[in-house]
Amino acid sequence: MRITQRILILGLAILSTLFWGCDAINPQNEAGLLDYSCEGCHTNESTLSEIISDLGLERPAEEYGIPGHAGGAPSWTLTEKVWIRLNAELSIGSFKDIDSTHARIGCTGCHGGLSPVDAEDDTSAYRAGHSGVIRDPSAIGEYGCSGGLCHGDKVRRNETSMHSNLWGEKAHVALRNGYSSFDECPTDIQDGFSRDCASCHTTCGQCHVSIPNIVGGGFQKQSVGNSHRFNRSPDAAVVCIACHGASIGDDWNANQDRVSGNLPDVHNDFGFTCLNCHQEDFHGGGVSDAVYTSRYQVTDLPQCVDCHQDDDDDNAFHLKHWPNGNRADGVDLACFACHSQQYTSCNTCHAGGWKSEYEADNTGIFQVYPDFKLGHNPNYLVDGQVHSESEWITVRHVPVSKDAFKNSPWNIDLMSNYEAMETWKYTSPHSINRWTPRTLVDTDWLDPDSSSYDASNCYLSCHYHDSNRFIINADVFLKNSDTEFDLNGDVLEGELNANQYVTLGANCFQSACHSAN
Repeated sequence: MRITQRILILGLAILSTLFWGCDAINPQNEAGLLDYSCEGCHTNESTLSEIISDLGLERPAEEYGIPGHAGGAPSWTLTEKVWIRLNAELSIGSFKDIDSTHARIGCTGCHGGLSPVDAEDDTSAYRAGHSGVIRDPSAIGEYGCSGGLCHGDKVRRNETSMHSNLWGEKAHVALRNGYSSFDECPTDIQDGFSRDCASCHTTCGQCHVSIPNIVGGGFQKQSVGNSHRFNRSPDAAVVCIACHGASIGDDWNANQDRVSGNLPDVHNDFGFTCLNCHQEDFHGGGVSDAVYTSRYQVTDLPQCVDCHQDDDDDNAFHLKHWPNGNRADGVDLACFACHSQQYTSCNTCHAGGWKSEYEADNTGIFQVYPDFKLGHNPNYLVDGQVHSESEWITVRHVPVSKDAFKNSPWNIDLMSNYEAMETWKYTSPHSINRWTPRTLVDTDWLDPDSSSYDASNCYLSCHYHDSNRFIINADVFLKNSDTEFDLNGDVLEGELNANQYVTLGANCFQSACHSAN
């Protein structure tokens, strides 16, 4: 080991005693782990179960998390959420065998509380030991992951990251209510956002140790040697897709309850995970991130051309529609316009009391439905805007309505500036396949030796009309009628004007034979 490495390790060991104290994580006697220590209790399944039962802490699994968000996250019981599994026969006899680095800090060094404690019984030990305990130390940067010389830079950048602040949502909430920034919004709006929207915030621990709270929490894996493990790379199935399951997870895995008939994303079939493509720094770039108004502005987001940069002349589709911001060689289409399958959209979600309304009526209040729509890109060729090289893009209705914030503590009957921003917004579905309803015009094309694949017929499944000007694919494009009514035929107030720069009729075909309806 190099001298500098030894010095660094020695320095960290000394600092850990200064910043976190010296309470041993593994106080032992001849019988092994002390029962009334953090580790003695949290490695004993029966003791945990008895305490949880005595205190009435267990809740039914369905009470955890938001409907539709679970993705690939497991549903642990409360005991499983906090049980650290050991097995001395497998040389996993204490937490230091799971994570020797963090074991030096000690349980109370991160979580506070007391350990060991003197108590008459298990429940009394629980109450004494948990006095002042911090469930998620990483939620408090200066006392958690940035303590000593550990992860200070990452914690500082994460404090202003998109993942921790939802800058895009804040900007949109402010704009639709007539304010230029979220900081200008009144207390009712900021409090409402904190209660109803900020639950999607993540902390260091909810990516690197546990499943996010929004889907119930608990360790990412419940097996010997993995409980409470600090994972350098989060488990995509139980972290990324758990949070993003209602849209991206359904697309990626082809959830047949939501997108019946879809195939899994081709990258999923090839064994990719989220982190194969998403290599941007999730901790953020620092205070400059606070100016973001969309997640698509995050630095180093993956682009299809990162891998497919040489495919622009592969076939008739690409020759005519490759998105390069140049109308001279054809109409610029986003890659998703051709290669995405159907995906989910949402209507009429109401903040505040959403859960009871969802359970009471999943058709009239929180509508989730499979769809595919192409819309005109309002940012096409606009300098400084993301995805501006594509004129026609896939659009998804976001879960908002003009009266979305009518409930307490928002108390906004109708958003005053609702029409200032489209509600059918640019989307990048994770349901990619080479052959989709738009690219597979003829099943003969599946034969690589087929000669029927050419520019004379490739448009038949995606163009609005055929060569005789007959409308053949009206359902592919977003029209005025798609924006005016919900699935029950009820009028969606404000939607028509909000989406006037996205719908087909306003932006492409103006003649009588190309009605927007």
